[in-house]
Amino acid sequence: MSSMLLQLAGILSKAKYIYVFMTAALIWVVTESLKKQSEVMDMVAAGRHLVTHFNHSGLAQEKLLAIQKELGLPEHQLVQDISTRWNSTFYMAVCLLEQKRAISLYGADHDTLTNLTAHQWCLMEHRVKLLKPFGEVTKITSSGLSCISEVILHVAAFKKYLDRNETAQRTADLFYIRGSSKAELEFRFSSLGEDPNYLIATFLDLRFKTNYLGILEAERARQKILLEYINITCDESSNSGSSSPSPTPAKRNKGNKTHSSVTRESHDTFWNCFYEVADENNSQYRDQEKNPLATEIDYNLNTVRIDRSHDPYTW
Repeated sequence: MSSMLLQLAGILSKAKYIYVFMTAALIWVVTESLKKQSEVMDMVAAGRHLVTHFNHSGLAQEKLLAIQKELGLPEHQLVQDISTRWNSTFYMAVCLLEQKRAISLYGADHDTLTNLTAHQWCLMEHRVKLLKPFGEVTKITSSGLSCISEVILHVAAFKKYLDRNETAQRTADLFYIRGSSKAELEFRFSSLGEDPNYLIATFLDLRFKTNYLGILEAERARQKILLEYINITCDESSNSGSSSPSPTPAKRNKGNKTHSSVTRESHDTFWNCFYEVADENNSQYRDQEKNPLATEIDYNLNTVRIDRSHDPYTW
């Protein structure tokens, strides 16, 4: 990347703390959407009761462990959720589904334990499938190694994911939650297309460029970059001092990801939406006339876009 764009990229470090907004707004979207179906809230309460039963009884845990060994299931302890953290409820549901057979077999010999109904188990499975991408993105945004350039594309991918027929088929019992999630996304992130911090960050990120921006958003980012460069050059001419470069954040630890059969399809569908949004917006942008005053920016845009999983801070 040229020195001009590197200078502009440097100003984005001042806005990195705005990225916290993404996590907070995403949590709000999920928590508000889940309230739209009372039967889902009842299912969560029933699941929480199951976990409490085992976690408060050493004998119950021993019997569950014996059943896990007998059935060849992972010998995992059930996870108790925390009401203030939506993703802990998500992981509680994942764990319950993993141990569904063991819990049902245990419940058959213990009349005092109220197991989930067949419909509630189905609701739980649909809920995990629907929220799997939200869980993944929440983990990414909470890692401290993310960049605000990822916000626009995550929101775009979420919207497409919620509109997909595949998602509707896999989560047929969550019609109201899907609709509410999309409405909350539209409301909470309605100003992204006008916020220069997000626009410039996405535009300059070699993983994304204009692929996730509409035509007007891309041009707005381009003009803002040119104005910022003028301001930078004016400041440099009046100030001989130079600021030290910001330390390069550590690379994101990708790790090995494993997915259960319940969530693998949701994972694949969501990240396929990620690439579809890029292809659609990129084809529209290529048809537009280029601004002759932005030759250097155009050159940067014409270079090969790096993979989404690459470190955004290594340019």
